[in-house]
Amino acid sequence: MVTEELTMDILAQHGIMVPRYSFVANEDDAVEKAKALGFPVVGKIISPQILHKTDVKAVKMGLNSEAEVRQLFAGVYRKLSSQYHVKGVLLEEMVPPGIELIVALQNDPQFGPIIMVGIGGLYTEVFRDVQFRVLPISKQDVLGMIGNLKCQKLLSGFRGFEPINLAMLTDAILRIGNLGTQLADHYESIELNPLIAYSNDYCAVDCKMILKENTRQKAISTEKPDLSYMDLFFDATSVAVFGASPQLGTVGNAILQKLILGNHGKKIFPVNAKGYPKIMGVKAYKHVYEIPERIDLAVVATDLKFVPAIMESCNRKGIHNMVILSGGGKEIGGERAIIEHQVGLLARNYGIRVIGPNCIGILNSKSPLDCIFQGYGKRIQKPPRGQIAFVSQSGTFGAAFLESAFDGLGVSKLVTYGNRTNVDEADLIWYLAQDSETKVIGMYFEGLEDGRKFMDTAKRVIMEHKKPIVVYKNNRTAYAAKQSALHNGSLAGSYEVAKGAFDQVGILSVNSYEELIASLKALSRQPVPLGNRIAMVTNGGGAVVGALDQIESLGLTIAQPSEQTKRAYVEYFPVTYAYGNPCDLTCVATATDFEFAIRKLIEDPNVDIIVAWLVPWFVLQKGPLEEDDILKILAKIRNEKKPILIGTFSDKSSRGVSKNIEKLGIPVFHSLNTCMTAASTLAKWSKIIGQSKA
Repeated sequence: MVTEELTMDILAQHGIMVPRYSFVANEDDAVEKAKALGFPVVGKIISPQILHKTDVKAVKMGLNSEAEVRQLFAGVYRKLSSQYHVKGVLLEEMVPPGIELIVALQNDPQFGPIIMVGIGGLYTEVFRDVQFRVLPISKQDVLGMIGNLKCQKLLSGFRGFEPINLAMLTDAILRIGNLGTQLADHYESIELNPLIAYSNDYCAVDCKMILKENTRQKAISTEKPDLSYMDLFFDATSVAVFGASPQLGTVGNAILQKLILGNHGKKIFPVNAKGYPKIMGVKAYKHVYEIPERIDLAVVATDLKFVPAIMESCNRKGIHNMVILSGGGKEIGGERAIIEHQVGLLARNYGIRVIGPNCIGILNSKSPLDCIFQGYGKRIQKPPRGQIAFVSQSGTFGAAFLESAFDGLGVSKLVTYGNRTNVDEADLIWYLAQDSETKVIGMYFEGLEDGRKFMDTAKRVIMEHKKPIVVYKNNRTAYAAKQSALHNGSLAGSYEVAKGAFDQVGILSVNSYEELIASLKALSRQPVPLGNRIAMVTNGGGAVVGALDQIESLGLTIAQPSEQTKRAYVEYFPVTYAYGNPCDLTCVATATDFEFAIRKLIEDPNVDIIVAWLVPWFVLQKGPLEEDDILKILAKIRNEKKPILIGTFSDKSSRGVSKNIEKLGIPVFHSLNTCMTAASTLAKWSKIIGQSKA
């Protein structure tokens, strides 16, 4: 730990405001320096062994006289000197009270140097009102952090507080961020707490700095995505299946069967060390180098302990792509972790790109190439071709997406990558950025190996290729992180840090798998809105009341219909209808009523997003509205420039109609949360790519 008198020097040298201070080693010197500073002063006992001074009462506030300074030495100084190695006393001028903030720097294991800003003093750990960003930061990053704080009202002059000059505070945080970037290779953490903000000034009155033990390792990753041989994973025309088996119920049998049945002109070569002459009627080989033809892709379904030898044979054959399904690697630890490490080394040495191990495979709908360890049948049907690519660290969520993709989504590519020994998230999304079949990228992961590489790559995907990335990241608690390590050996990291990084580069983050699917559905099927102003039409008021409760927290605003729209509603609808926003057409609404209301909202320049919430008991059974009427209306308006989302509570009678609506390209949602999250995601994406007028 760097003691505080030295950290004060470092802060001052970087243009960061600190109180006037003097470091003293004896009582007489302390009295003279206190007089020079001017009473009252603060006395801090300085020791490299004392990290939290308040815990051992090593800080004395408001020393008003020579006698009190001498008493500091006679009392606390003497007591602590008998317990710790004490260097001396840091005397600081007393600064007036203000708004206490914390600004902290830390070297995160996934992202490297990061910065945290939030409410400071004793309240930091109580309220945990903090925001994170990855260094370096911009002015916009700082304003985003401040704007997302719950305490930001205090900075605006709340209940007698003087409003804080945000330009001044932003400059202070940028200076601290620059310090963090410049010294990134040297520190573990730097904490300024509190940093006291005033209307036009600030002062960092306390600072802790802990140095890194290993300064040889670079803190800021400069790794770039690697696209070498990536196309052969998805466009392979010849596939060798290691561990292919005639025995039903084995992974090798299931994968081979799927590849043979859906080969579409691809050459499939079973490989099994037992020397079967044929498997499933296809000539089999004991060794891959015996195959007389070139092999584009190797799919491995053996025990992990055999994989290093298989990689040796693949290198001999000139194979550059492997999908390793085998589990039981670093998630188990010990000898198995060593084997997985060896796999990674061989991949780098031989120039073999590896997806896995510990995954369920990949899917390309266009080729098609499907080596997903998931059978299709009555329970799971093969997903239709679509514009969504899904990248999942978890095989479970990859399998779930297959079912979701069939239910109104469609898929371009599906990749499960497990323990990411070689190919990682950044490599995959950079490949998908240039994939003409992919419009939207969905992701699930529990942790990142190189968070900065992923973050930098995601920013390029979003800004250069204008493709949205929607992420559902788990591991938000210590319990989940522990389980994740057992699951895939993942380095989970703080969710708050990851969320800050996502916000920084425009990644759309969601809180559940259901929200992920809803967001992907909306982004792939609807146009980008011009803002976040939402209008709702319904035939059941209770649903939209629930939706209104979520508006503010999701970053949406209630659209204010134009005078022209209001007049049109008044002239057209009976007085029993509650027209406005939301527009409640009541349970007697007809198809023509819905069409009129939606048309007017489409024409209204004050409306960006339209939600039609249909109550199935009124709409989707025999009554004022018939199913055919609804479909005819939506068919007329589906190609408009504004996004239209349909909401309806789950009901057996509505499921069939929902599928028919989605065949028109209009997404249907079966809960308030998913419907409103989809609207929010569209609005956020509009803002990210600069289309929003809000």
